[in-house]
Amino acid sequence: MSAAPDAAAAASAALLQRVAASPQRVADSIRTAAMWLAAVDGPLDPREFHEVGLALTHEPEGVPLADIADALAADPLPAELPRLLRFLRTQRSPKRSAWLLDLFIRVAAADGRISEPERHALVFLADLLAAPPALLRERFESLLGIEFDPPSDLSDPAVFEAAEAAMRARAARERAEAADAALAGQAAAARRDALLLLGLRPDAGPIAIKAAWRRLSRQHHPDRQPQGDADALAAAAARFDAVQKAWALLKDVADA
Repeated sequence: MSAAPDAAAAASAALLQRVAASPQRVADSIRTAAMWLAAVDGPLDPREFHEVGLALTHEPEGVPLADIADALAADPLPAELPRLLRFLRTQRSPKRSAWLLDLFIRVAAADGRISEPERHALVFLADLLAAPPALLRERFESLLGIEFDPPSDLSDPAVFEAAEAAMRARAARERAEAADAALAGQAAAARRDALLLLGLRPDAGPIAIKAAWRRLSRQHHPDRQPQGDADALAAAAARFDAVQKAWALLKDVADA
């Protein structure tokens, strides 16, 4: 295991220990369960964070919500999470369970979509709260105006095949994005070096680029150098060639 996952696991474990020791343990446990739901399908959406904070504005924070969000974003499935959920189960009551179910549904829907992992998590949390399956469907439809689409049967091999295909596609996208970012970084560095060679600042505009190219081309053109000094001629030719390469890189901007 690499250092980064180790650090994320350690941070999430420390966070859940803080929640367990919090003077606001119930409220912080609710916040943590809601943030886990928000993070279960990928990066946390700011709208999900806002929904959790809005729903619990009347409850003091023992552990800052931002700390909970950061820990779960780095490690969405902490080893200590079952302990927190078992504690939350002991705090359930019909009234609190109904309120929590509404909260979890709103959090899942806050980013404008209900993902497959979120549907599984909603079913799991409803069961944790001892809410009848019919209540989840009823509250979901009442709050969102759409029917609850039950998650896939995890005993079906096709579910895992689809999940693996989605993971491979996501990994391919991430590799492509990383490659694009690397190329963009290389292009930016090459442009910066070309401007530096022309004696220009990084924010130089088209007029300044063309003027510098013309001036340096005249200055270092082999035909304008003393013809008796072979070393000077070679140095001028190399400088002239470098100026032309810089211009080739920058001319699209200068000609725009």
